[in-house]
Formats: sequence, structure tokens, C-alpha cells
Amino acid sequence: MTRIFSEGFEMKDTVEVVYSFLGSIDTSQKRSGAASYKMVKGVDYTYNVSDLTEAYIRFGLRWGDESGSPWNFYLYWKHGTTVLGSVYISFDTNGFLQVKTGSTTQDTGSISINKNTWYSIEVHIKIDDATGAIETKVDGLDDATFSGDTKPGADAHFDNLRFFSQSGGAGDALTVWLDDMGINDTAGGVDDSWLGDGRIIVIKPNGDTATLDLTPSAAVDHYTLVDDIPADGDTTYVEGSVDDEEDMYDLEACGLGDVIITRIWTEARSKDTGASGKSVALITLASGGAEVSGGDVALAGTYTVKVKGAEQLVNPVDSAAWEVADIDALQAGLRTRP
Repeated sequence: MTRIFSEGFEMKDTVEVVYSFLGSIDTSQKRSGAASYKMVKGVDYTYNVSDLTEAYIRFGLRWGDESGSPWNFYLYWKHGTTVLGSVYISFDTNGFLQVKTGSTTQDTGSISINKNTWYSIEVHIKIDDATGAIETKVDGLDDATFSGDTKPGADAHFDNLRFFSQSGGAGDALTVWLDDMGINDTAGGVDDSWLGDGRIIVIKPNGDTATLDLTPSAAVDHYTLVDDIPADGDTTYVEGSVDDEEDMYDLEACGLGDVIITRIWTEARSKDTGASGKSVALITLASGGAEVSGGDVALAGTYTVKVKGAEQLVNPVDSAAWEVADIDALQAGLRTRP
């Protein structure tokens, strides 16, 4: 599996954002699910990656009615602080995508990014001094493209992606929203190309099962202590002090209809209350199957770790695509680990 990043901001926090100026979670405007990431003038969304020479990126993008000029949006791929290339949109010039190597514009697309409309933007980046490529799609349609030298300097790979909104004078304003983001690298033979359209939703716990080893913070059903979005920190929680204690929960109905489900994963916010460097594993249980663990995730002493379980592309019971009935019968939970 080579999906290295999936984010729909459904947990309504910015735990995984590396930033210069922090945006905010917006629940009033979203492409799918319950939330998006709102960027105003001068706001960054930066995601660090392991050194990549090639990747496919998708993000939902929307911009609103604003005042002032110019209004610009960038997706940069960088090595450290060095810009190798970018996709650039100037909303003053019909909102066409431009692809750049370094600071040089190599091509301009023909699909307008209009106000108050969500778009799915996809970008393929290959860094090479002869056979490089920058390709873009807007809602699945090919747009600006370039092939040739995409290595403007000595850096042969990039290690961070920076989304950046920019407007002109001191009184100007620009609002851009991001949602339904994903990144594929090109290794492994799975998830190694264009992501295509995708929408991310959250399904919360709504019932306890018979497996309840952890200690609740209050004498109530355990699931009611772990269903807060955004997470409420030390207000409600379950905890364990012994390795391999486990809680499992039923999940609410997903409410999906005529869809293709391409992946599921569990996600939580957790911390180590001691100084022992403990871990937690998130697990799922499909009806008729065995538990699937996402592996141990080391915790910090604060709620700053994005704890994720395994991304599962198929139902492990029958190795077939997930169906709505599978999701509605799914259980999920957590296990304390050394």
C-alpha cells in the first residue's frame, strides 16, 4: 500500500498540520463529511513527507467572494525551504492553473476555478532533470501539464508540500478551503497513481460491546467517553495501565448509499499519562472475522499524536470490496501496548 496521507479534517482539529500561520477548522463549509480546513490571507498548510521524487496529490479546493487584489493560491513542493516547483492559481486571471518549475511558468491550463464552487484538484509530480513531469487534473479532466526538466537546482527530491493562500494589500482578504486530501507515492503496486475523486467521512462509536477492559473517566457507557469530535482532552476518556487491555465499540450507521468504498481506517487522539513512552494500537473487527490491528503507535504526553489504524482497502473476511452493510456491522476500538 502506498497511500501515505489521507485527510478530510473530520476529527475537527489540526494535529497533523505543520504551519507558519495556522488556519482553522470550518464546519459550515465542506466538500464532504463534517468539516474542512479554512485558510485566510497568508495561511499555510504544510505536510512533511519522506524524501520523494514522484507523487500523486489530490485536494478539494474552494475559494469565496473576497475583496482586494491579487488573490493567489499555491501548492509548492519543496526540499527544506527550496521550492522545486508549484501549481499556482491567480484568481485575478480567470482562476486558471499554472505549473511552475522553480519560479518559471511552464504551462497554463484552460479550466477556470470559479468562486463558491468546490473542485477536486489532482497533481502528478516527477522530479528529474530530463524526464520530469508535472500534470494536473480538475474534476478528473486533464489541464496544465509540463514534461522535461523539473529539477531546477541540485535537489533531486522533495520533503514537504506547502499549501499557501496569498492576497495583496493590508486590507485585502482571501479565503480558501481544503478538504478530501490524499497523497500516493509510486511504490508497491497499489495506490501508486492518480487518486481520482474521493470523499472522506467519519463514523463515530455509538455502543459498547462485551470487550471493555479500560477504565472509564465516569460511570457511564464507555463509548460516550470516546465519541467527542473534536476530542475533549482530559474531560472524558478511557484509560488503561496494563498492557493489552482493550475496549471495542459498535459504530453508528454510515448513511452511505450508491458509493464505492475504497478504504477505511480508525483514528483517535490519545496521550501517555506517565513518563514511560507507552503505545496504543487501534483495531477493527469485521463481522465474521478476526481483529485487525494497525500496529503500535508511540504516544506523547499531550494530545498531539494523530493515532491511526491500518488503512484497509478490502474487507479482510472475504477480500472483497467494502460494502455499506460491512461498514454498518463493523466494530472498532483500541488496545494498550508497551
